[in-house]
Amino acid sequence: MKTILIFFCVAIAAMAHQITPEEKERLRQVYLACQADPKTYCDEDLLKKLGENAENKQVGIHMLCMSVNAGLQTKKGDLLKDFIRTRIDMVTHDKSKVDEYLEKCAVLKETPEKTAVQLWLCFIKNDIKYYHKL
Repeated sequence: MKTILIFFCVAIAAMAHQITPEEKERLRQVYLACQADPKTYCDEDLLKKLGENAENKQVGIHMLCMSVNAGLQTKKGDLLKDFIRTRIDMVTHDKSKVDEYLEKCAVLKETPEKTAVQLWLCFIKNDIKYYHKL
């Protein structure tokens, strides 16, 4: 009985730091909307290899669309750090690392598009699973 209780508590704790199904669906809808607009459409193969295609202009345009519509950036490219912090916190097990991840990932680059690409890449590289799929 004690073993079952421990397993149950561990399972609940592990699930508590995952993106909610509602948030995952919201991000999927953001992605679909960005893909539906010819101006922000990007070949999915390029997006699946985001790191290799970080300098691709269309990848940047698409990722900015994602970032803006997900609430992470403004259209001018400013980062919405309070919102980003809540999203990192949502999916991070070690709460002591939230501010570290925020400082590492929420960094303005030369353009809004580069900022968006680097933000999402940083999420991926640091196992911050705030995305619908890759």
